Amino acid sequence: MKRILGKDVCETLEEVLNPDWCAVVPIDLQNDFMHPNGKVAQAGTDISAMEALRTGSADFLAQTRDLGVKIVHVRMVDLPDGQSDSPSWIRSKRRIANVSDCSVEGTWGAEFVEGCEALPGEPVVTKHRSSAFTRTNLDLILRANGIQTVVIIGEQTPGCVEATYRDAAYHDYYNVLVEDRVAAQNAELHAASIKIQRARHDVATADEVLRIWRKHRG
Repeated sequence: MKRILGKDVCETLEEVLNPDWCAVVPIDLQNDFMHPNGKVAQAGTDISAMEALRTGSADFLAQTRDLGVKIVHVRMVDLPDGQSDSPSWIRSKRRIANVSDCSVEGTWGAEFVEGCEALPGEPVVTKHRSSAFTRTNLDLILRANGIQTVVIIGEQTPGCVEATYRDAAYHDYYNVLVEDRVAAQNAELHAASIKIQRARHDVATADEVLRIWRKHRG
């Protein structure tokens, strides 16, 4: 820690990743976005990167639990019959994945993909827009549990992942993007997003994050 402007500020990644104040926030690990039978794949979008993300995320979440680090799951849902969609949001969704409704509340598509489900006692935040902080209770849950660092995994790197990751900093959290536990349909946009975030915030591999947590836990 370094004292700056009268405040104690983390200087190293090891300080930022103190497991006592970290929460892993998995973004949108759901059937419609990641499963071959989901709406995104059925619309003709390439989701080949999603299987590796699914297995990698399942493993990362299991090790996170073993190390006693909090997990706050995030899911994106649409309300039936477009009740949560504005015209501008419908246009945005169609540009991204050529679908008008996706992950509709109460459907199989809205459920977490196999291996990445929330376990009993793990909070689930429901969102209707890209950032998990927009009109949700995520900030309340994090602050109520003394969280200072948000660790992001999930899908779409240049979309909901980046939106939530940036927003975490704007809500005054330290933020760490786990670069090999995020993915996107477009590999070029995925790489561009990580490049931009690396210049502004903390980016680390899953192994780096887990190593630091194990070191803290002794």
